[in-house]
Amino acid sequence: MQRRVKWFLMFAAAFMMMTGCGKNESSSLSQRTGNAVGGAATEFIAGLGQGVDNTMKVELDIDSTLEARGLTITLGKGRGLGTNRASIYVVSQTPFNGVLQARALDAEGREIGRANTEVELERDDAKYVDFQFDEQMDSNLVRKYLILVR
Repeated sequence: MQRRVKWFLMFAAAFMMMTGCGKNESSSLSQRTGNAVGGAATEFIAGLGQGVDNTMKVELDIDSTLEARGLTITLGKGRGLGTNRASIYVVSQTPFNGVLQARALDAEGREIGRANTEVELERDDAKYVDFQFDEQMDSNLVRKYLILVR
């Protein structure tokens, strides 16, 4: 990965020097090149961060039991490669004190893991809720999570 970044930066610097990077006669070539490379590197790094953020998102199926209890889920994320944790963002319209369950489903929709988490929310409250699955579960096989009230 670092090799790609180095090549990208070297290519960007060479390109900017050859094209004059929007010549401004009052600034030196090194200043123009530095500004161009810095801007390109910032855009590249921001793109990497957005890509990582999107890869951590997980597909969710939300059971109707949540809506009946005044809960809405707006986001689900895996907690990183090689971990058996998932996190969801829960918003409550009414007070809730109970157990949420996440069922890990494979590509065929078969359950391959299950985790329960005690949750307490006040009216008009929201927070991230984490689920810890058994270490035997292969998180690479998970395609989506079914979330429900237990």
